[in-house]
Amino acid sequence: MSTIRKKAEIKPGRIDHGRVRAATEAQIQAWKEQEGYADYEVSADSRAVPAVNVRKIREQIGFTQEQFATTFRLPLRTIQEWEQGGKEPSEAARVLLFAISREPKALERALRSA
Repeated sequence: MSTIRKKAEIKPGRIDHGRVRAATEAQIQAWKEQEGYADYEVSADSRAVPAVNVRKIREQIGFTQEQFATTFRLPLRTIQEWEQGGKEPSEAARVLLFAISREPKALERALRSA
């Protein structure tokens, strides 16, 4: 008995990684123009997420672990693991922590009103 395989359709919001990998520079430029990003360039530096010291950030704003977790809607156990070196923050978490280190009051206000 033979197996029939159907080619998967790409649903809206999904990325066709094969198509992206096979794309030429001309196709990428055309896609950027279609989406309105023709003049937008991403440098390697703009994507780098800085390393963060969670304890230092928390202590600089004068919060206990519990206050930090509650204020920024993070699990207390996660804060403890980050500070003890058991786990490293993910890239998304590092972005949030970096923003907290720069503008803690702004994030606090934003999360309070959400």
